[in-house]
Amino acid sequence: MDWLRVTSRRHEGWTVVEVSGELDVATRNQLGDHLEEVIAAHTPARVVLDMSALDFCDASGLSVLVAAHHATKDRQGQLRLVCPQRRIRRLLQITQLTDVIPVFDTVTQATTTVQDHEDGRGGAPATTPATARVAVPETGWIRSQ
Repeated sequence: MDWLRVTSRRHEGWTVVEVSGELDVATRNQLGDHLEEVIAAHTPARVVLDMSALDFCDASGLSVLVAAHHATKDRQGQLRLVCPQRRIRRLLQITQLTDVIPVFDTVTQATTTVQDHEDGRGGAPATTPATARVAVPETGWIRSQ
């Protein structure tokens, strides 16, 4: 049985990575490896992680999101999340990841919203202060850049 299914496609100049199943300590490397390949393939690295069909996410899954966020920034790009489920979105809010990674309800919103963290336009966080800190239980405090 596959605990996590990961697929990718291109849409409107973005790579959309769709995940379904459970993102946890047993599956984090599967998603992490896939995201590394996707991010390395494009500069700028513009990635939408569609978590609409994700049933579960733990702290190790959140650490994959933080790593992907930093990797996309390193390649002059951006990571955006699609997360309509209240349960997982609440986890993102509690850990303050929504302060550094834009979260949308649909892939269409994520790929058509004109927004960069620096310019303050769109439906996601307008800016990320240089001193923002994100709490991820497994990895401790990670400083946003």
